[in-house]
This record gives sequence, C-alpha cells and structure tokens, in this order.
Amino acid sequence: MKKHRFRTALPGSRLKILLATESSGCHSFGVKLLTRILVLSFLLTSCATRGLHPPERTEISETVNSEPWKEERKEAIPGEQKSVAETAAEPVETTPEPAPAPAPAPKEQPAVREVEIIQESAPAVSPVSPSALYAGRLQTYPAEETEREVTFRIFPLNSLIQRADGDTLLEIKAVSREKDRVVYNLKAGAVLLSAPGYIPQIVNLSQYSDIVETKLERRSGPLIRVGEISTGYQPKSVRFAPDGKSLFIANLGDFTALSQFNLNPLSQIRTFQVPQEYRRDSSFVETLILTGRKEIWISQMTRNIIHIFDINTGEYLGGIEVSGVWPKVLLATENEKRVYVSCWDSETIVEIDTESRREIRDFKTSGIPRGLAFSPDGKDLLAAIFSSSGVDRIDIESGELYTTYDASPGRITAMRHIVYDRFREEYYITAMAARRVYRLSADGMWLGWWEVGDKPNTCAISPDGSRLFVSCRGPNNPDTGYLHKGYEFGKIFVINLISGEVESWIWGQDQPTGLDISPDGQYLAFSDFLSHKLELYRITRSYQPAARGGR
Repeated sequence: MKKHRFRTALPGSRLKILLATESSGCHSFGVKLLTRILVLSFLLTSCATRGLHPPERTEISETVNSEPWKEERKEAIPGEQKSVAETAAEPVETTPEPAPAPAPAPKEQPAVREVEIIQESAPAVSPVSPSALYAGRLQTYPAEETEREVTFRIFPLNSLIQRADGDTLLEIKAVSREKDRVVYNLKAGAVLLSAPGYIPQIVNLSQYSDIVETKLERRSGPLIRVGEISTGYQPKSVRFAPDGKSLFIANLGDFTALSQFNLNPLSQIRTFQVPQEYRRDSSFVETLILTGRKEIWISQMTRNIIHIFDINTGEYLGGIEVSGVWPKVLLATENEKRVYVSCWDSETIVEIDTESRREIRDFKTSGIPRGLAFSPDGKDLLAAIFSSSGVDRIDIESGELYTTYDASPGRITAMRHIVYDRFREEYYITAMAARRVYRLSADGMWLGWWEVGDKPNTCAISPDGSRLFVSCRGPNNPDTGYLHKGYEFGKIFVINLISGEVESWIWGQDQPTGLDISPDGQYLAFSDFLSHKLELYRITRSYQPAARGGR
C-alpha cells in the first residue's frame, strides 16, 4: 500500500489531503489528477468573502467632498470636488455656520400626494398570457379625451413604459429625455412600468397632475414594501416605539418637532410641539427613548437644547440647555441615569444627569463628533468623527480622550453613524464621503469595510444579528447642491452579517436618511429627506443559521 500526502498553503490555514492507493502507476496517475481537481476546487471556494474588503493600507481611490461636514448643515455645498490627496492639508472650519432657514408655513409646504401604485405580478399558471392580463387591467382605467404631456422620473432609469392596445401591450415612445426625466404624450388612464429584475407596477395617471415620481421594487431580496406616508418637512431621524406598534420622526425643517405614526394601518397618530419660543428655528435632529422613564428626548441643534416629552401623552416636560453647540446624537446608559450628546460645532460631548435634567460635564473630541456608542463594558464612549476618518475612544470616568482609531490617516471619510454588534463584538461605522461601512473590533483593530451606495447615513442591526441595514442618500445634485433633489434616488443596502456579503439593495426616494428596525425585527422604516416621506418595509426572516455570539 502506498500513501500520497498533498499540502496546499492557504491564508491562515493548511489543506491536507491523505490518500491511500495501490502502487500501480495507472492508479497513481488517476489519484494525482483527482487530487489536483479537488485542490483547485477548494481554492476557488475558499477565496475572500465577496463584498468585504480587508483593512486598507493605501489611499482611498475615490474623490470625496473636501468639506463633507458641511453637508449636515442647511447650506449649499460647493460644486467643486477635490481628491483625497487635496483634502489632507485642508483645515477643518470651526466657525459656526449660518442657522438653518426657517421652515415654510404649513400651508406653503410642498404637498406630498399619496398616490395609488398597484403592484402586480402574473400568476404562475394561467391560460392567459401575462401581457393580456396586464392589458386587461390597464383598460379598466378611463382614458383621457385628449393627449397630455406627462413627465416621468422613475428608477431604475431603464424602466419600460407600456400602454394597453386590445389584449397586448405597446411600448410608449418618449418625446424627450433630460437627465433623470422622460416626457411622454399620453391619453391612457394608466400605464405599466417594468424592468428586468423588478416587479411590474400599474400606475394610475389620474393621481398625477404633471410629474410621476416613483420606483420599482425588486423581485428578490429580504425587503417587501408595505407602504409610504407623507411626513413633516425634511424628516430626519426615525425611531420605533418600544412596543413596535408605532414610530417617531424628527422633522429637521418643520415647526413640528416630532411626529408619531401608527404601523397598522400606516397613519399619523399625533404631533409633538415644543413651546412657541423654540418653534421658529425648527432644526430638530435626533431622538432618544428612555423606556423606564417613559420619555422621548429630541435635540434641537440651532437652539442648543434637548426637549423632553412624555412618550405616552405627548406632554412637554421641559428642556435642557447644553453648553455644546449644535447638539445632535443622544445616547443613554443602560440604567438610563446618564445621557450623552454629541455637539457638532463645539466638538464636544455633553453628559446629562437624567434625574436632575442638568448637564454635568463635557468631553473634548478630536474633531466633529456625530454617532455615539459604548464599549462592551460600558466604561468607554466611542464617537464617530465626521471631520476625519477617525473614531474617538473616551474614558468616561476621567473624561479623557484615550485614543483615536483612524481608518484612513490624513483623509476625510466623514464618519457619521456607529453601532455595536454584540454577537461579533465589533462596531460598524458609516463613512459618508467614502461610500463605505467600516468594521472596527471591540479592542480597536480595523477589520475591513463594505462598499455601499453614495453618502451612507444611518445603519441598524437586526435584533437577531443576521443583517445590517444602511441608508444611502445618493449622489448630491451637482448643479444646485445637496438641499435639492439629485438625479438619482438613494438606496437602502442590506449586508448579511453571517456570510459577510452585501446581500442586496432597494431604491429609496430622494435622500433616504433616518432608519430604524422594529424591536421584533419584522419591519424596517426610513425617511426620505427631500421627498418628505416615511417608507415602511417588511423584513423576511433569515433562513440562515442564527448569529453566533453572546448576548
């Protein structure tokens, strides 16, 4: 009996194949050939995880906005783009910027029409062709007496628009195209929108006066659309209630600080109003729910104050003025005795005692802080630094800046939001100027990054630890700035944390920004900042093994 041992070196592991064969030359040749095939197959299937990039050691290749921190302000962003190399030497501007413009009066706010979009798909088995089924449905909508000009803004841009002609479908030819808009002359009462990989939709044109703005939903993926609803002006953050039956939205550009929406049916329940003296400035940013105290807190950045409401009754309970300038993100300790607030212009983090509702002290950060998270033991505070590519680690007891973990030294990747994954003991940080979500271990080692869409904003981990959802605002309008609709809708990315891959993405609308997942993991909600809408999706269960790790 003759033994042949084969070894193949792999990163971090070694493959050993031990085969026992007869000494026959014919048999030996066959074994060698079979072994080579097995080794080649193993190598191909053992390559790096698709979509996950290793920790970077070189310069970022993309061009980024030279001053991305300005995009959190309500001002125009210069159209000129500078390369990463140029941004390294550019100082961070610390002078306070002009306050946001007052929100328009409610009657002057852009109306967001609730439109009927009937989403259909052909049955699996039918004696009638899908085209005939759709054509029959389209003919139930009354046609116009004369042609009218209708502008479409639909994503994906390669969507096909068809009308009924008897029991067949005919493609409608465009009159003109410009950037993200296509013009048609139509008499039809409804049209069918379709694109490869998407679910066809019937659009009732009587619901539109001049422009049709919509999107198609993907056939596959973990997200199933529930619906959308109009919100206040420029909805910012989204927060589910502890019972998962409703959610709250902070309105950045509205006189109404906070709006509460019911999930089933999707409808507005009520609004929360601050005292009259604070309403004229709007600028309501982020929320925090203190379940034990039955309170919801909301930051108003231009007035440097944190407002507090009774979450059950909506009663205004008071405000806490802070020393920091432009307060944004709020984070509470597990026992709800302390709340930490990142303050944009002062580059500080404020600590508040929840019982006395007073500021205790503040911590200095290395740059502009935004997202906040605790260390696993609760002794340190981590802050995503928007004016660099760093994450500050602050010792809470002493208040001292312990260290800054820099994902890309000398670059401005605009670290915006940070969440902690308790299953894998690592942090995920959105880098708004780099189209990335970075991974940072609990002990401060950079583990790599995922590439997502333009301007990633908020991210949230599903309760079972299987997926990470990321809102990506989309490209800025290159002609008029980020406060105007761009030429492409934003996207929601889904990262499978078990496989380590970018699993899928769906279209949002104009600038998806705030994002949250219901406590039971069944729903995803996000705000469309420039469409003034809330969108709700159902999350299908993950059929993969449960996430590993402790609680």
